[in-house]
Amino acid sequence: MFGYSGTLESDVHELHAALKRACADDPTLSAVAPGCSAHCHGWGYVIHADNGLFHYRTARSIYNDEIVLPKLEGHIRAIFHGRYASNEELIGHIFSHPFVATDDTQTIYFAHNGGIEVPGLPARTVDSEWALEQIIAMGGIEPALLKLKEHTKSALNLLILTIGRQKETPAALNYFHYFKPKEPGKVEYYKLFEGTMPGGRALVSSTLTLPDAKLKNLANIQPAVFDKLIRQEV
Repeated sequence: MFGYSGTLESDVHELHAALKRACADDPTLSAVAPGCSAHCHGWGYVIHADNGLFHYRTARSIYNDEIVLPKLEGHIRAIFHGRYASNEELIGHIFSHPFVATDDTQTIYFAHNGGIEVPGLPARTVDSEWALEQIIAMGGIEPALLKLKEHTKSALNLLILTIGRQKETPAALNYFHYFKPKEPGKVEYYKLFEGTMPGGRALVSSTLTLPDAKLKNLANIQPAVFDKLIRQEV
């Protein structure tokens, strides 16, 4: 997955192309899903730009989906997510990220990589949906993080776009980077990285930093801040 905050449509197109390649052949995936190398269970995005709000989810794999991204103008905040489902019974358009929820102050778009252990999780419900429900119920991202970490089985890597209902409240792109495994292969899979693009900043999964992703314009790459909610700005 990746998050982007910036002003160049071409940055989003390059990140999207790199995510296609990374999802088609992810050499780190086998550490958490033995024998698997493709994120083949759907994908989706949300993009907030000056000319509109665009939300798309599908059960098709990102590398087999030839949709054309919308025209983007002005300041762009985007989340893209390619899915590998640990439970193949939960595959379909409605189970692809980013999920969306609203309260009386904001709309929240939410993408998650990792696993959350929830006793009594309702049937046909993704653990990430439960996590978003906690954010709404507890009044925001920050108040819910302690509870979400307590229930995290593997990782709590989050990309969250918030859009306030008041005109003076700007959209914001946030990330949270947290995982529990210590095994080298799993650590490599769950790592997130930040970097600069020609028109902004990006937060990317580790696979997008590998040579085969061909993400040439991501520079100044640094490990993402760990265990702290970060607001990503240009």
